[in-house]
Amino acid sequence: METIPFLIVIVVLAGLAFDFVNGFHDAANSIATIVATRVLTPRQAVLWAAFFNVVAAFVFGTGVAKTVGSGLVSLDAVTPLVVLSGLLGATLWGLLTWRLGLPTSSSHALLGGYAGAAMANAAFHQGLATIGSPIIVSGWVKVVSFIVLAPVVGLVLARFLMKLLIAVRHRYQIAADHKMFRYMQLLSSAFLSLMHGSNDAQKTAGIIAGALTSAGLLATFSIPTWVLGVSYATMGLGTLFGGWRIVRTMSHRLTKIDSQGGVCAESAAAVSILTATYFGLPISTTHVTTGAILGIGMAKDSHHVHWKVGKRIAWAWAFTIPASALVGATVMVVAAMIERGF
Repeated sequence: METIPFLIVIVVLAGLAFDFVNGFHDAANSIATIVATRVLTPRQAVLWAAFFNVVAAFVFGTGVAKTVGSGLVSLDAVTPLVVLSGLLGATLWGLLTWRLGLPTSSSHALLGGYAGAAMANAAFHQGLATIGSPIIVSGWVKVVSFIVLAPVVGLVLARFLMKLLIAVRHRYQIAADHKMFRYMQLLSSAFLSLMHGSNDAQKTAGIIAGALTSAGLLATFSIPTWVLGVSYATMGLGTLFGGWRIVRTMSHRLTKIDSQGGVCAESAAAVSILTATYFGLPISTTHVTTGAILGIGMAKDSHHVHWKVGKRIAWAWAFTIPASALVGATVMVVAAMIERGF
């Protein structure tokens, strides 16, 4: 019995480590455009983003956390060791893609690692035939659908807003580098950072709550206030350190972007994330933001988009869930073998 509280402590620490890497990895979501347009310096931008990441804790509920914690993997198949293995798988994948400068989804890495670990645990203890038993198919249909829909929604909305803003600018003869757009981008960047925090920090909170429930420390699945608070704070801290490799990819290599484009991209991404958060869906903020930036390039001229970089990112997206699931499953099998004593 003494080992259970210790393992739970390790799980919570691993969850917060992932949350930190998430903030570090996904800092580019909120600040790529505002850095590219030089409205804020990189250091000012991460401070701005981190502040609104944390503020989100006081604005939104726990719908996303509940979906992640209990709507994708059956809690009957979850143990603290499963959660720990899934978190390690997601964290390792996040660090690898950060090193390569790829804006992949930390959210999908978390979901993939969690599912992979649960499936490996079922197969290891109950036989290979039960490998799919922990998976809640209906929940995964929504997640997989949004892998495709999220960047498309961000792209289409950003393109529409950009076209509309160009028409208004020409109608009233407003310069593209007008100070108004720079002030507007401060607001749109804050909006995006707020929404990033609202969706992403809840995912870690849901995973930690699932571990607490599986260990019997919560009578029924719920999201304790302290879990939610520490998840938001840790992600905000990670954002402060910023993933500069990914910032460079999103702010310079995908397409050239100015302040008016930044306003449109950030607003489109934020509205898309807000919609998903309202319905409790764990959307990929990275996918949405990248799609929005591509939409800005397409609104001007498709030749402005560096499609080779976009294809490289798309391949990384496609491999995220299966790759993190494989890493999570591997960690789970190794841990189970150690627990059994080989």
